[in-house]
Amino acid sequence: MISAIIMASGFGRRMGINKLFLPYKGKYLVEHIIEVVSKYNFYEKVIVARDDIILELGKQKGLLGIKNNRAHIGQSESIKLALKYAQKTEGYMFFTADQPFIDIQTINLLVYSFNVNNQNIIVPKYGNRRGSPVIFPLRFVDELKSLEGDVGGGKVMNCHREDITFVELKNGISLMDVDTKEDYRRLIVVKE
Repeated sequence: MISAIIMASGFGRRMGINKLFLPYKGKYLVEHIIEVVSKYNFYEKVIVARDDIILELGKQKGLLGIKNNRAHIGQSESIKLALKYAQKTEGYMFFTADQPFIDIQTINLLVYSFNVNNQNIIVPKYGNRRGSPVIFPLRFVDELKSLEGDVGGGKVMNCHREDITFVELKNGISLMDVDTKEDYRRLIVVKE
């Protein structure tokens, strides 16, 4: 059993605006990840956001919405909130909200890898590039809950490199995220 957690509390500082509301294919950017997560048979589906519109979009697709009133502290707050309210499962798959090309096939591949290596952290990669979503087994929950400030799961991964299973993707498009205006310009010309 794996729970899905969408991290949607960021401020888009590199972009200069809230990138999750940028239009892409007739929807907000954040809606793409909400839709793919809502279609997958996760044990539980959670979205952590500071914006009520995003929480409502998640709720409409059957996700448990968790309001992050302390988003200014950083990524660690979203992780801790998600793990506080999520049900106990074997693993937690953390999604970033700015990856519109994550698809069911990629999720299937990562979940399969977790089912084979369910004590390891599962990380997708393409060539030398690592990305999200990452699956953390239950045994790392206490470490994730102890994170402070603007750090994410990467800090836990750095302490447990021997416990990481990398999953090679067939192409790098799934790992594409939108952090800058240049990323967004590239996004709108990419053909799936």
